Amino acid sequence: MSEDANRRSMTRRTRDFTVLLGTTGTVLLLLVATSALGPVEAISALGVIASVGVAYFVGSAARVPQGISDTRAEPAAAPQAEAGPGLLAALALPALEIGPGQKIMAFNRAAEDLFQLANLPFARASAVIRSPVLLAAIDQALERPAAGPVSAEIETGPDETWRAHVSRIPDGRHVLVLMEDLTPVKRAARARADFLANASHELRTPLTAISGFIETMRGPARDDAAAWPRFLDIMAGESDRMSRLIADLLSLSRIESSEHVLPRGRENLAEIVSACLAVLEPIAGEQGAALKVAGASTGLPEMTAHRDELIQVVENLVSNAVKYSKSGSTITLSFGAAPSLAEARLAASQQWDVSQRMTLLQALARSQGAEPAVWLRVEDQGPGIEREHLPRLGERFYRADQSRGGKITGTGLGLAIVKHIMAHHRGGLAVETLMGQGSAFGVWMPTGRE
Repeated sequence: MSEDANRRSMTRRTRDFTVLLGTTGTVLLLLVATSALGPVEAISALGVIASVGVAYFVGSAARVPQGISDTRAEPAAAPQAEAGPGLLAALALPALEIGPGQKIMAFNRAAEDLFQLANLPFARASAVIRSPVLLAAIDQALERPAAGPVSAEIETGPDETWRAHVSRIPDGRHVLVLMEDLTPVKRAARARADFLANASHELRTPLTAISGFIETMRGPARDDAAAWPRFLDIMAGESDRMSRLIADLLSLSRIESSEHVLPRGRENLAEIVSACLAVLEPIAGEQGAALKVAGASTGLPEMTAHRDELIQVVENLVSNAVKYSKSGSTITLSFGAAPSLAEARLAASQQWDVSQRMTLLQALARSQGAEPAVWLRVEDQGPGIEREHLPRLGERFYRADQSRGGKITGTGLGLAIVKHIMAHHRGGLAVETLMGQGSAFGVWMPTGRE
């Protein structure tokens, strides 16, 4: 209680004490004057009444503790419940607190980065929010407290989508705007739709060819026995192409499903390259290309890896090099060890002085310090890859045929499989190319612990 309140209370008690004694004394004096009461009895009664009055005066004079208000005082107005900057700072999502007139009262760091609020404190929402739908939802929440939460999707940039949740703060006059990033969800949905469309197209092409030749052999070419072997060869090729596509799709699905589980086997890169060469040399020979290995067969550290997946990496990279190499060219396989992932990346993807380079997948280190690594590089002598195609290498079904010597048969999933396998091994993938001279794909990965 304040000093003014104490003084007011003292005044009230003094007045009450005075009125009590004055009234009692007057009544006793009248009784004595009318002989209704003797003087001794009147004096005794006045003493008793005075004692009671003094006890009341002294007992009610105790100070009321600070913070407890007098019951006769006017009740204080209930404070408005608002979120405040402290609560917003604890939220991981961008959040804004907006008051009457669309004035931004508080925001957290995530909202500051999203809406560029560093130089616009206490600005109006319409100065930083360009979505009419979101501004209308904020106005609705400010004007109608009984209205429930409202959600609105807004575009904040190219290929960037957010969902805003707008709700009135209970017992308050402010509105809370919480932003949810939908970009990864939208991209995943779009990638899934693109994948289904591309897979359907790639499967439909050989099926259409096979069904077309079947109709031809049943109809116009029924009696043309000389044309049947050519038709059957084409149908067999399309059937093989469809089989490879289905196998690659199943392989990609299997790798993606286990990508979060680290490999546990201990393998040697030199042994894996040697096993692959036995299979790949006849294939390269059919194309008139030669395979050259530049790497130590002994002394390489073992690595934590999945053997079949790394064999698939080597086979896919060498197969691509064979496809895009001319007859008489040489395909070089280089591999080795490095004391760190950074040095392994240099050895795998930065060997030519003047070249176009692109890192398609960055390796993830398991520790803060230097981590031993192994690397593999596959160089061809093909036409090279134009720069505009480099960022899309590794996408499913993408083939830069025009930049690498015309139409090349394949499923377009080889590099996508390599990329996912290297992500499974926490490794990296990069490309280096020189127009008219060739291209090189390099992979690297940490050796891991025993």
